Amino acid sequence: MSTKRTHNSQPSQSPRFYEFSYSPVLDLVDTDVILDPSNLKVYVPFGIDNALPRQLIKLAREVPVHRAILNSKTNYILGQGVQSSDPATASFLQLPNNQKELFSVTLKKLCFDYLTFGNCFYELVTNKKRSFVFVYHQDASRVRLHTDGKQALIHPNWDLFRGNGDKHLKSISLFPEFSAGDDGLLHSVVHVKDYEPEFTWYGIPSYFAGIRNVIISGLTNIWNQTRLESSFASPGILVIPGVNSEADAAALDAVMQQYLGALGEKSGQVLFQYRADPAPGVTAGEVKFVPFLRETDGHWLDLHTQSELALITIHNWFPSLTPYSDMKSSFESGRILNEYEVAMATVIKPIQQVFHQSLQTSLAACGLALKDFEFINSPPISRINPMNFVWEVRRDSGLEFDKNDPAQQQLVLQLQNSFSSVNKSISIP
Repeated sequence: MSTKRTHNSQPSQSPRFYEFSYSPVLDLVDTDVILDPSNLKVYVPFGIDNALPRQLIKLAREVPVHRAILNSKTNYILGQGVQSSDPATASFLQLPNNQKELFSVTLKKLCFDYLTFGNCFYELVTNKKRSFVFVYHQDASRVRLHTDGKQALIHPNWDLFRGNGDKHLKSISLFPEFSAGDDGLLHSVVHVKDYEPEFTWYGIPSYFAGIRNVIISGLTNIWNQTRLESSFASPGILVIPGVNSEADAAALDAVMQQYLGALGEKSGQVLFQYRADPAPGVTAGEVKFVPFLRETDGHWLDLHTQSELALITIHNWFPSLTPYSDMKSSFESGRILNEYEVAMATVIKPIQQVFHQSLQTSLAACGLALKDFEFINSPPISRINPMNFVWEVRRDSGLEFDKNDPAQQQLVLQLQNSFSSVNKSISIP
């Protein structure tokens, strides 16, 4: 006679996995083109369940390499901030709103939203005379577009949205239109989005085509954590011979439950198989544990490594500019500078231009003409371009510079024969 008992100390679905809610991320509608607005609520949903932004930021918070790349791209695009030699523009950069934060801080938030969600929003506040303008960042996860295409709707939690009468709902006109606020000023929300065919309302982040790699990386991290918490104990069958009656099996169950219950979820999943002796004096064998699928561990580790390396590709980024890389040559100075120059031409400057153009257009409508507005780009390691003027080198190094200084109007190449001249022209005064 053979008696079987099963002990499973873990729930069928891990609470942590449920918290991630990974699967709905893939439920993206084929298009957000609206053919019949009457079938919709007051807003255009972003994602099939309107929860895509929340799920994207959840992935960004929970998947380490994915977040590291988002942070890295944001920092490189922002560089050392923004600057201008124009007094009015420089004054705005120092005080863009009444929250006393530099405009580079606001711009960093916008850049992170743009990379994470494929959308970012900022609010303009001015008066009828256009005598001033304030710019505020709006959290992209809280903004939805009205079905009339003319308003931005802002709500702190869209799961709790109660319709048009919701007291927490805020409606602001989309640029180029302005609407009067309770403060008597004019407000407008500017929407900057990443282009995606068939999506006319919202943008899609550039990494979305590889979202499965992000999910895999997150799930393998959970698996590694579970293995660590269970002290790498494998689920399997524990075979116990010499159990010759139901009473013996029940007594042994009570003893096993006492020990496994003390371990809780760390005990893993164990299936007990009790074996009766085939005949008096004849043993049914020895106690042994047969693990399930132990050989798959290596595949999980390979899958984890592969998914993390794939993240660099799906983000259209570069190994040497990523905080994580599996390549030993990633920290070679020549490779870093070469990849930085490629990133500048293909990723950094194009995105900087998107923000520059948007700000130039929207601020002009509020009476502020951006002049000599530029990002301060800084490579991760220094290499002086011999074809740059000295004043350009000083500017890019964050030093004071004077375009009209004859000494700074020389090319670095012209000064390379004299170390003292180069040192005097380029060093900190």
